[in-house]
Amino acid sequence: MTEPKSEHVLLSSEEYVQRVATFLREASGWCKDRGLSVEYDVVTLREERMAEYEAPSLYISKEGVSLAKIVPVGSRIIGAQGRVDLIGRVTRHAFLFYVGKGPQFSTQTVVGGKSTSSSSTPMLSRVDREGWYWIEARVRRAKRVEENLFIDLFTDVSDYEFE
Repeated sequence: MTEPKSEHVLLSSEEYVQRVATFLREASGWCKDRGLSVEYDVVTLREERMAEYEAPSLYISKEGVSLAKIVPVGSRIIGAQGRVDLIGRVTRHAFLFYVGKGPQFSTQTVVGGKSTSSSSTPMLSRVDREGWYWIEARVRRAKRVEENLFIDLFTDVSDYEFE
């Protein structure tokens, strides 16, 4: 029988907020390097079986015109340890936080009521270390969110062309 492996422990809101804040600082730098303005704000998140908490968000603009925002969605995401959305006037992209090699399928062989062997296979290719990933929808391939990918996705959501 093959089931998704659920070895991750529920994330605290503080850990999630720290991960989001770190990512927003990085994204802010990428934007500022390209002449964009950024402004931090906070949003209030309400997740099932957790106390309400605040997490940072980032608004990106150029010469007073809003282009996109990065908004935290939550720490309790199926198959991931957090999600933030990059939202523009055209579309949105979700970034998921994975630990290790991300979610895995586990198989276990049971003979006579005793486990004889087990193995795990990653559900997503290219998740190789902890971090924020974007899933390419057509081929279900994870891509680590780094500067060039972020700028490409920013252009996609905002329809803003860099000079």
